[in-house]
Amino acid sequence: MLTRRWWHVVPLAALLIWPSRTTPLFDFHSNFWVNLHQVLLHEAWLRAGPDRSLQGATPLTAADMGAEDEATWNAAVSFYAAQFPTRQQLRDDRLISINDSLAAQPDDGAHLNPTAVPPDIGAVLRRAAVIYRKYWWPAHHAANQQWIASQKKRVQDLGPKLASAMTTDLREPWSAAPIRVDVCHHVAALGYAFTTLQPSHITISNSDPYNQDLARFEVLFHEASHTFADTIMSALAAECRARNTKCDGLWHAALFYTSGVELRRLLPAGEQASFTPYAYANGVYTRGDWVKYRVVLEKDWQAYLDGKLTFSEAIPAMITDLR
Repeated sequence: MLTRRWWHVVPLAALLIWPSRTTPLFDFHSNFWVNLHQVLLHEAWLRAGPDRSLQGATPLTAADMGAEDEATWNAAVSFYAAQFPTRQQLRDDRLISINDSLAAQPDDGAHLNPTAVPPDIGAVLRRAAVIYRKYWWPAHHAANQQWIASQKKRVQDLGPKLASAMTTDLREPWSAAPIRVDVCHHVAALGYAFTTLQPSHITISNSDPYNQDLARFEVLFHEASHTFADTIMSALAAECRARNTKCDGLWHAALFYTSGVELRRLLPAGEQASFTPYAYANGVYTRGDWVKYRVVLEKDWQAYLDGKLTFSEAIPAMITDLR
């Protein structure tokens, strides 16, 4: 499991640093090796059957692929299927380590450091790289670059204000260094994006059918909020233990809710009217315990976001009202 940092409550004054920030919020990449790794995971897990964490209904194909190339590619997919049967990247420390290590390799895939990944995985990636570059990478890379370009103006215009609001809400600062974002064709994860820590690293899909237009921007900041969520996680966990109440996913629901509310506040009036936050648009609050989480978010957490409750008042209020 991913180990989170120790948390501490940051004074509000320490969060209000945005006018003086000179480093970018994000460091965007279209990295050949990370894309190849994510595609192989996606293809391998497709063989086990449909799953909500998979975007494609059918495996990648190429009409002009020869038998030898097909055999090489299928061998790589089979290797991944055997090595990584889990469909939860965040529950597999080895997959987290591989994804982070590949992100440190050249974006163009010119070479793969022999020590970057275990030798057997490195050998498979090098063989599969020839096939991926030949048939799919040019189109995937172009789509990645288009996705990145689509975000840059909003990040420049709204990003600092949204980051400031969210870090103030969640009582932790944004990291001093830009958060690395690897944009990929496929990301085999629920929501088609995931975030890991130490170092902070977002891996996000450009082809998620639910992650388009403003949703792209909101999801980007939702994922970023995982890097400054320790305070709310710990506060809710402590309150739930004290009340003997189960609320394991409430912190995550609060992250979704916060990014949606704060983004809407920053949009021009015309866009506000047509904007539906990602969690509402995609039925996130209709599943399991999240149905009741929505109730306390709309009542108590919203009151906090509106300045009617303090953070220390909102946390116990949510647990009191959790039914």
